[in-house]
Amino acid sequence: MASTQIKLGIATISLGWHSSHTLEQKLKSASDNGYEGVEMVYSDLQKYAESHNLSMIDASRQIRDFCTELKLGIICLCAFTEFEGSSKRLDERLEKAKNWVNIARALGTDTIQVPSNEAPNCSGDESIIVSELQQLADLGKQCGTVIKFAYEALAWGVHVALWEDSLRIVNMVNRDNFGLCLDTYHILSRVWADPRAPSGRAPGGDFALRASTERFLKECPLEKIFYLQLSDAEKQDKPILPGHPAFDINKDPTETWCFHGRLFPYQTDMGAYFPLDDILRAWLKEKGWSGYCSMEIFHRDMKERLGPEFWAREGAKSWKTVLSKLE
Repeated sequence: MASTQIKLGIATISLGWHSSHTLEQKLKSASDNGYEGVEMVYSDLQKYAESHNLSMIDASRQIRDFCTELKLGIICLCAFTEFEGSSKRLDERLEKAKNWVNIARALGTDTIQVPSNEAPNCSGDESIIVSELQQLADLGKQCGTVIKFAYEALAWGVHVALWEDSLRIVNMVNRDNFGLCLDTYHILSRVWADPRAPSGRAPGGDFALRASTERFLKECPLEKIFYLQLSDAEKQDKPILPGHPAFDINKDPTETWCFHGRLFPYQTDMGAYFPLDDILRAWLKEKGWSGYCSMEIFHRDMKERLGPEFWAREGAKSWKTVLSKLE
């Protein structure tokens, strides 16, 4: 059995994208469907602040109180993008980070998620990457509650695209408030799947995934993981090549696929097909995980009026399937 200490979460963005889907509705739906926490996506918080004519700090305090009423924890504030190795001035990036830290503290969360840089012109010099991330981590220890940073390797990250790369960076940063966010989508879409192939699979993908999972069990310290994200993906009827609605000549197909057809684990009625059994067993059972597992999905249908209650129910149903697979 999975640890009874595992807590179920969901990203607010994964509860609907339509203009009618308010943050209040999303949080209520999450609470009603048994989630214990949410990843607070900055754009959702910003939309709430603007619609209520509030500053981001005051909006964060209101949402913190609302989440307390709903008995929802706030897993993190996300996603603080394109930071390390950016061509923009470091002092400007750190000033923006300071603002995020203040917002996180007002929200009552202790974590900010930092995806690996996806900007084409970002530096791959690891001495620069590590130094800048050390300064970011140190900023989180200044003037108040310590804020942690959860570093996530995006499957389309320019220089950091594998979880092994993100762990290496975390180890070099060497700060106790700088750790990992691991996501099944980013790992499987990179090492096992290929949305450009008719089969949806990469040659040698089974071996690559098995080897990656074995390395995780041997090499990834549990204390370096701050939280986990779970998702699956929709097998496409046609490969993501020119003519497919998700094709963009300027973007990695794993990125456009992510926002076109990313699903809850085992959501097979919508085309989910990732081989999640082994990686979930390794993460949730063999490693002995006892923190948050957050559902983070993106799907084109979220642009429609199909609302937060639907997506919250689907995610909760998915979690029951995950637990049954682990028994």
